[in-house]
Amino acid sequence: MGYFYTQIARFLENVVVETGQHLAMSVAGILFLGFPVSFSLGAYTFAILEENGISMALAVTGALLSSSVLGVLFALLYRRLSNDSFAVFSLASVLAFDAVLRSWDSLTGGVLGISGVPRPAFLSSFLALVLLQTVIATLFLLFEYIVLHSSLGRSLQAHKESKTFLDSLGVHSKNVGSLAIIFASFSGAVGGIITIWRIQFLDPTFGGIPMLLIMLSMSILAMKPRVFWMFSTVLFITLLPEVLRLFPFPSSIIGHLRLLLYSVFLILLVNKLSSGYTSEKRFV
Repeated sequence: MGYFYTQIARFLENVVVETGQHLAMSVAGILFLGFPVSFSLGAYTFAILEENGISMALAVTGALLSSSVLGVLFALLYRRLSNDSFAVFSLASVLAFDAVLRSWDSLTGGVLGISGVPRPAFLSSFLALVLLQTVIATLFLLFEYIVLHSSLGRSLQAHKESKTFLDSLGVHSKNVGSLAIIFASFSGAVGGIITIWRIQFLDPTFGGIPMLLIMLSMSILAMKPRVFWMFSTVLFITLLPEVLRLFPFPSSIIGHLRLLLYSVFLILLVNKLSSGYTSEKRFV
């Protein structure tokens, strides 16, 4: 049962993180590549505060607040940069944060990371953790459903199709994009916290480029502004690498094969999109 619980937990964690990224990239068309930083920052902030004797509630609050502030900083840069420049900057932030994690040994543990990150007392069993993740993921899915069927959801779709048209309606496109980026950072922090409760260990490989490849694959495949489409995509991408278990590969290369599989899948998706594989549908 432990294997099945782990796969369910991984899926639920990806749902939480992808909810924010789906609204920002798939729906609003913002190439925000800095969400792994929010994911890692939330987890590291929580672990460091806990390690220094801060209560669980304050540690969670501090982790969510730190990633939300980071989201605000990303949003401010988005307002000043072009979409391409913002994509490059947000990608560079992932590499820069990785360098900080590896070099700041006294705070982050360097390449050795932080071990023994505690769970809340009521999550002593793995089943309790999965149930809590189910509740959190359901709330995020419900939130996205409400957003997509509101005026904000229509504004996000309009942001992707024509910022000029959106501005002509009296809705500032930069404000809409900023909200999407801040929420993506917040959802990344929540995903980081519930993930670290599962694995109870942190190192610089937590998040980073591997996570970026996975989430980009999900966001590109789930281009439709539909909750069910996003949900199905996350399920497919999460379980896709498990097919490698059907083959007798050495355990030492399974992790590398997973990243290679995600990378190839991402290249194929981008190629299909660029060749007009998916039809363009107007929402505004």
